[in-house]
Amino acid sequence: MIVINWIITAFLVISSLLLHEWAHVFAIRYFGGKVKEVKPFPLGFMAQVSGLEHFAAWERYVTYGAGVLINALIATWTLTASRVSYVGIGWMEQLAFYNIILCIFNLTPVLPLDGGRILQQFIANRLGVLRANRIMIIMGKIVGIIFIILGMVQITFFNYNITLLCAGLLIMHKNKGLAPHLQTAFYRAIEAKYTPQRERLMPHKTIIVPSTATLKYALERIPLDYIVEFLPDGDKTKAFSERALLTHIFTNGLGGTVDDIYNTPGLMVL
Repeated sequence: MIVINWIITAFLVISSLLLHEWAHVFAIRYFGGKVKEVKPFPLGFMAQVSGLEHFAAWERYVTYGAGVLINALIATWTLTASRVSYVGIGWMEQLAFYNIILCIFNLTPVLPLDGGRILQQFIANRLGVLRANRIMIIMGKIVGIIFIILGMVQITFFNYNITLLCAGLLIMHKNKGLAPHLQTAFYRAIEAKYTPQRERLMPHKTIIVPSTATLKYALERIPLDYIVEFLPDGDKTKAFSERALLTHIFTNGLGGTVDDIYNTPGLMVL
């Protein structure tokens, strides 16, 4: 009987994880992205994808939230169906419980979880992509430590369950090597901004920066889904485009200040 219960539990959990990932895959393909493969991951399954940098902001939000949404729908349906039966249906109650846990866990605001991706995009469009990346890495370390501490408490008082401890260790491990991947994703996203179709539809945003600020300071404030016009000290006569900043950096490096862009002969300003 115990073996049968374990088999049922494993089937319900794996089914929930697969449906969660299937929702992501469906959304990615629907919006024109590509899914290379779906492979097992210590916390479930993970799809290897490409093309998300070409999505509109709302399409990315839908894609990141699709897995949690399908888990919430499954939990709502199974719990409602079980309660309507007046006697409760064991496997439905179990399935609802596992999907509620998946919703809560995946909304944890750390990478590589869905909640972390949603929060990263939100911060990136308000503070800049590179600053958002730095914040997410710090948050990952903090949440990882909290999970490890809670995991130790869980092991001590709740039948040696190691779920939270493993989750905390995995989050710490993933965030440790995340910086280079996020840097690469940043440059891919910037490149994708200037494809003819996206550039035409991309909203514009004005950012005031000190004229003595470093180029790195300005670069870190480039958002994910806006094309930026920089105003040194708020002076419109010295305004320069995001493209001008990037051109200057790729040509001359990060050394120098914002004033250097305006004073560079032949460089496009506004």
